[in-house]
Amino acid sequence: MRRLGRDDHGSGEPLVLLHGVATSRMIWCRVVGPLAERRRVIAVDVPGFGESAPVGPGFELPDVADRLVEGLGLERFDLLGHSLGGALAVATAARHPAAVRRLVLVAPAGLSPRAPRIAAALGAAAERAVSARRALGYRWVDHAAARWVMFATTVADPGRLRPQEARLMLDASDRGRRISDGVREALAADLRDDLAAAPVPVGLVWGDADRVVPYAGLEPLRRLRPDAVVETLPRTGHVPQVEDPAGFAAAVERVLGGLR
Repeated sequence: MRRLGRDDHGSGEPLVLLHGVATSRMIWCRVVGPLAERRRVIAVDVPGFGESAPVGPGFELPDVADRLVEGLGLERFDLLGHSLGGALAVATAARHPAAVRRLVLVAPAGLSPRAPRIAAALGAAAERAVSARRALGYRWVDHAAARWVMFATTVADPGRLRPQEARLMLDASDRGRRISDGVREALAADLRDDLAAAPVPVGLVWGDADRVVPYAGLEPLRRLRPDAVVETLPRTGHVPQVEDPAGFAAAVERVLGGLR
């Protein structure tokens, strides 16, 4: 069995964190401390990213979900997924319902499907954009105008993004081997039936200024899961764990506290 890249913090009932596309477990570094005060927190590199080897030649959610559960080696755990990690979290709960205790989705992908051809084109474009940002970003990261260009879509207010936060996102994007395939799968997948039928409590966390997975997508998910516990993060975009780590950690605590 190939190991998963992972960081393990705290003790108690485990909460597994799944990052989004073009990033790694490093993206959680500012929130694992607060979250680990009450539980064990395991930040995982999704297969195909960071230190986790890919599963097969592409990125197929069922296969990746199976590898995740196998690699974790946990009998039962809470699962939090962000963006692509949200799609993977839903697929994991659908395929391994006995393993997932509670499901928390942060601006999840996989629930608003695009045509496969469009998804593939956007995946290829995303990989090119991430490669260019990695190649040039460190050279310009100290310049406010450059941070605006690099992260205008990703964060709510690039003007508030500090150089160290921009560097964190650049660092976290290293070793992404399945960016194009991951974006394609996230955009083309339709996991709405799986989410509706998931036999686990569900929480939703969303930044109200998210432009990557638009905040308007929250309402259809409320209709799919009227029992969901929902937290909205004001003035945050697609990476609230970086933009507002204290607010994000507090929101996750409230969601987990409301899921029984």
